[in-house]
Amino acid sequence: MKYLLDTNVYLGAFRSDQKKAQFRQTFFPLLPATFLSSVVAYELYVNAQDNRTRSLVQEFIRPMEQARRLVAPAFDDWVEASAVVTAIEQKDKGWRSKLPALLNDILISLCARRIGATVVTYNKDDFQLIRRHKDFSLRVLVV
Repeated sequence: MKYLLDTNVYLGAFRSDQKKAQFRQTFFPLLPATFLSSVVAYELYVNAQDNRTRSLVQEFIRPMEQARRLVAPAFDDWVEASAVVTAIEQKDKGWRSKLPALLNDILISLCARRIGATVVTYNKDDFQLIRRHKDFSLRVLVV
């Protein structure tokens, strides 16, 4: 089994030492099967507002860089993402205003699908919406 953790899973670990320890206990054993999306790395670095947080981002990302477990959206993923955005725009009109923010989650989902990984997230609503339009493996964590 392969895993691709959503940004919010990492961000939770940055909130306190207790959450960081919980993240390590839960997800470090999965490290050999965990991949990092370049989209998630981008979101983590954008959210790193201080040196402490940037250091934590590097601490979590470095093992996957060293193991070369990185995945980035390919050309076909971008094309497929446009189809998902269009489908959501047409069939789920209530989500139109959120489409720009959903693009990153769509790309994360498509990368996971391409490599046969399960997306692990706390973001149930957005990923279930995407899943209505493109099937991929999803595991929603409970807060």
